[in-house]
Amino acid sequence: MKRVFFLVSLILGLFLFLFTGQQAGVDDVLKTISLFPFQIIIAVFLINFIAIAIVGSLRWKLILKSQNVCDISFSKVIRAKLAGFLVSYITPSVLVGGEPVRAYMIKERSSCGWEKSFASVVIDQTIYFFTIFLFMIIGFLFLVEYSFLPAEIFYGFGIIIILVIFTFCIFYSRTLNRNSDGDGFFMFFIKAIKLDKIKFIKTREKNIDATEKIVSRFFKNKRKVFIEAFVLSILEILLYLAVIWIIIFYLNPIIEITQTASIFFLLTLANFIPIPGSLGSFEMALTFVFDFFGFGKSNGFSFSLIYRIINIAIVFIGFFTLIYFELKTISHHFSIEAPKPLLKIHRFLVKMFCRK
Repeated sequence: MKRVFFLVSLILGLFLFLFTGQQAGVDDVLKTISLFPFQIIIAVFLINFIAIAIVGSLRWKLILKSQNVCDISFSKVIRAKLAGFLVSYITPSVLVGGEPVRAYMIKERSSCGWEKSFASVVIDQTIYFFTIFLFMIIGFLFLVEYSFLPAEIFYGFGIIIILVIFTFCIFYSRTLNRNSDGDGFFMFFIKAIKLDKIKFIKTREKNIDATEKIVSRFFKNKRKVFIEAFVLSILEILLYLAVIWIIIFYLNPIIEITQTASIFFLLTLANFIPIPGSLGSFEMALTFVFDFFGFGKSNGFSFSLIYRIINIAIVFIGFFTLIYFELKTISHHFSIEAPKPLLKIHRFLVKMFCRK
């Protein structure tokens, strides 16, 4: 079933990509890409890499340290972060797909158990998503200010805002206050949709509860670390905004900071659509918003390709960090909690390098 969903979403993404490219004008896009300065591509790649691999890893390392995980080096955290980025990018969940992978890599390369490593990822992503949501609201408000939006977009994002606020309220209630039923945020949803009937989940309820208690203690007792992590999240997103502004400036110098925030809003929204690498949905969102601001559809599609190129470069780095991890742990017997991508690569490498 998962393979069918992956294949269908990939075909849909490819169709959207080709359709949007045809609408933007292939010849105009190719001309724009060929004239774009190569040194600027290198510059925005470096800024993007710093945002993802350095600032993002600093935030995660800070959270791990607050959990008394002090035997994990910063280089290992960076490698896990990049490997997680790789898996996220090639799955239908660009923003969250690789989180189990990086949690497991930290668990295997440090003294912390599965609960602490996974809790650190949950905390990291919660702070990051909260920050993204704030910037998305700002971008949406700027977008509304420029012109009248179609009712579908306005009401659609209004529903998203309500759902996200509702989710954060439940998270606050379940994580910080631990309701009378004793269930945390994840166990509440697991029981609500009857996932606790699945044997795999049922046998790990204690592990999930232990993870949620670690998350709860962090948000209750580590307020200084939370503020520092929140500031790093803001810095990470500001670097993404800088990348967006620089690319657009070299495509169309007439751009305002507020327009950059609006483009970030639609760019991020496209990443939530369950298509591998946001293929097609990303290009369609950028082409739409560029045309909306009068920058031209071809510039919008060109922007999406340049942005995708710098992310794919980081994906390749993530691939090598994942292979490095697998080779370093090739003699290990991974536990049943190990994410499937890691297990598949591990079995392949064992067959390749450990034949008798």
